Amino acid sequence: MTSVEKKQTTDGLTETELVSFLREELAELRQELSHERHTLNHEKEIAERVHRSLLPIAVRHQSIDVDVRHLSVEPLGNDYCQVRIPQDDPLACYISMCHVEGRGIASALLASRISSEARHLIEGLFGPADMVHSLNMFIYEYFHELDIRSSFMATRIDLTQRTVCFSGADHPGGLLLRPNQGLAQRLASQHSSIGRGPDILYGDSQTMIGLKNGDRLLFFAAGITQNVNSAGQALGQSGLATIAASTLSLGVFEMLDELIEQVKKHCGGPLQYDTTLVAVEIK
Repeated sequence: MTSVEKKQTTDGLTETELVSFLREELAELRQELSHERHTLNHEKEIAERVHRSLLPIAVRHQSIDVDVRHLSVEPLGNDYCQVRIPQDDPLACYISMCHVEGRGIASALLASRISSEARHLIEGLFGPADMVHSLNMFIYEYFHELDIRSSFMATRIDLTQRTVCFSGADHPGGLLLRPNQGLAQRLASQHSSIGRGPDILYGDSQTMIGLKNGDRLLFFAAGITQNVNSAGQALGQSGLATIAASTLSLGVFEMLDELIEQVKKHCGGPLQYDTTLVAVEIK
């Protein structure tokens, strides 16, 4: 009913009749609002389940263990990761992670598309630097006019040679942790955000380091380092590295839960940003 029709309907009504009419209108609006809210919640639940279904599961292998955690503050996450041991390269473990700035459907869909393309590149046995280059060209071709900032990192762990090869594009570097030593090395990104130009590779396009039995690697999206305490101080990568080192006495499948609890203590409450973590132990 239009506003004009409503005015015509209410013309000539007594005060009691008008109140009754308005109550009926209010009841209808509440019912419509309740229906819209139910529909929105249902769509959010579907989106959350789709997001969770695309996240990798833990890996238990004779040469490597990998655990994954993802906690969303927003219904639609904008972090995705891949953990795969390809059939055609069974002695290597590939790990990739991406983050798209912003929130909502657009960021979540682009992050999902990046992760899908990363999976395709892993199955094609692309090395880390080649993955960054190919993914950058793909994002630049289709999405660069949208001016959305995205970060990405790719890692190949050679289970025979005991090496990790890492290439990152504006993504937080991984942490190499060693028993009785703590933080041994940071794996820093070498390149700028993906999709910002036709070629972002420069200098050393990837980093390779040796690994030992018992070594652990921690990969993460930026969100966890942005959590702030009551004084407004962000955890930062140094704070995360300190917490991660303190969890080395735990098994790799317990360390991420403890790490998250320690970050919550830093916050004095729940996490403030989406959190994506991948922990690796070399066996």
